[in-house]
Amino acid sequence: MKITGDTIYEHNEHGEVLVINVHHVFEEYDLDAVSGRLHSRVVRYTSDWDDYGPMPGSIWKASPHDFREQLGDPVGTFESLEQQPETGDE
Repeated sequence: MKITGDTIYEHNEHGEVLVINVHHVFEEYDLDAVSGRLHSRVVRYTSDWDDYGPMPGSIWKASPHDFREQLGDPVGTFESLEQQPETGDE
């Protein structure tokens, strides 16, 4: 199963979790060449979020393999709210 960001999954340990994204972790990276030596990948996820996204300090990370071992079915897609500009009309 491919793990995708902005998706809510059922997790055996934490219940419903929001996958924020899957990051590549590099040992070294050359900004000019836009490439590097890949060290690993990590899944960033949280069980604490609102309509705008994850709560600060509530984000966990795990290897994709470890995350998949605790993973159930996808529950849905996270759609964040766009902040509405204040009009000043009150």
